[in-house]
Amino acid sequence: MSAVALAAQAGCADDAVKTATAVAATVRRGRARRVARVPRTLAQAMRGPVFTRGAPGFSAVSKVYNERFDGVVPQAVARPIDSADVSAAVQWCAAKGVPMRARSGGHSYAGYSTLSGGVVLDLSGLRSISVDRRAGSATISAGAQLIDVYAGLAAHGATIPAGSCPSVGVSGVTLGGGMGLAARAFGLTLDNVVGFKVVTADGRIRIVNKNSNPDLFWALRGGGGGNFGVVTTFTFKVHPLPSSAAYFNVRWPWSSASQAIAAWQSWAPHTTDKITSVFHIDAGAGNSINANGQYLGPSSALPGLLGPLLSVPGARLSSAFDSGYLLLQKLLAGCSTIGLTACHTVGTRPGGTLSRASFAAKSDYVSRPLPSAARSVLIHAAEQRNSLPGSGAILFDAYGGAINRVSPTATAFVHRDELFCIQYLSYDGGGAWLSQTHAAMRKYVSGQAYQNYIDAGLSGWQQAYYGRNYNRLQSIRRSIDPHHFFNFPQAIGR
Repeated sequence: MSAVALAAQAGCADDAVKTATAVAATVRRGRARRVARVPRTLAQAMRGPVFTRGAPGFSAVSKVYNERFDGVVPQAVARPIDSADVSAAVQWCAAKGVPMRARSGGHSYAGYSTLSGGVVLDLSGLRSISVDRRAGSATISAGAQLIDVYAGLAAHGATIPAGSCPSVGVSGVTLGGGMGLAARAFGLTLDNVVGFKVVTADGRIRIVNKNSNPDLFWALRGGGGGNFGVVTTFTFKVHPLPSSAAYFNVRWPWSSASQAIAAWQSWAPHTTDKITSVFHIDAGAGNSINANGQYLGPSSALPGLLGPLLSVPGARLSSAFDSGYLLLQKLLAGCSTIGLTACHTVGTRPGGTLSRASFAAKSDYVSRPLPSAARSVLIHAAEQRNSLPGSGAILFDAYGGAINRVSPTATAFVHRDELFCIQYLSYDGGGAWLSQTHAAMRKYVSGQAYQNYIDAGLSGWQQAYYGRNYNRLQSIRRSIDPHHFFNFPQAIGR
């Protein structure tokens, strides 16, 4: 069966035919490998293992983090061992007209790191971490998971800002933004990138930084995973491990929910850059509200710094303690009582013990404080969620600080004028609740959305994710990937 027929059988005919036609044209122009020299199988083209559908081990390597996408089954999963192997896989798929998706940690909210039919390029074998103390930089391979990044850098007295989910891959979180609990102090993950190594659709391995391929350097910082090429390594500027770090958690009675939201949104985006905070509205078997966060300083200062939150009726500082920085990252990852080996999702690393999840999500950005009516919408939505299967949450991630000191056009990440991001989450059902809550908040939010919380049902996603930067991103995509080999339903230029 031909590669195009294989893709058509899997429901990918349009993309496969376009890709095959484009590659054929390129071959005729003499800018691609001669078809006769393309190996017959992907396993012959690359050195890393290739797991084909139905073969031993395929089921385990084909799944992504979100159980909602277990029915999406690729034709093969390839695990390259280095950048040259990635290049070989890209060239083979392009020449054969086989759709490809790259996967780092497999956490794409919309399941875009897998596909039915075609090839998943699993980067989990690329996970080296090295530190250049003299340059103040670290080179991290694309398949490294965040808990390993924190541990590997901490061994050298260094860190970068990133998220808290331990099994998220550094590639996906960086390319789309990288919000985490050190972001207001150190910026987003992408703000700390000084260089990339990336394989583009023509199979070239490119060094990308402010001096080499500067347009692509701009686009990769916020353009989102799956666009432009496959990044194989990142070079980050690193920060010394903070001399002190503290965790805090403030809780309120449900009767104070509206006042708590008002207090948090007036405080969190404007307080000292050393604090990054998340506000939680939780629903399921009851409702609760709290705000937690990280302070890059001693816990003894927290009661004073948290004063605006503690002035809300019924407020209680339920946790405030000092911690070593790596231990605090383990706590935020939910791994404070287990070892680093166990702090991985089952199946992604030997010895991993963390479970997968089934969830759906949407997001908004807030550029003006939510009025009382908007706060009531969120409170009512949380109360409604209790009558549905599963559970839900509405989370606010505080922006400001170092995040907002970057111009909206300095990188592809445009969301630099926002107070905070709202993430709406629904676990094990409640899809209608998610859509209704998101729609009810529309008139109170900025119209932007976070590309790392990518949402397959979002209309107008081009402007919501990229705003004024979208036209430039399209132009760079046409230049670097003219035949749109790297493609998915919300790919730039789609």
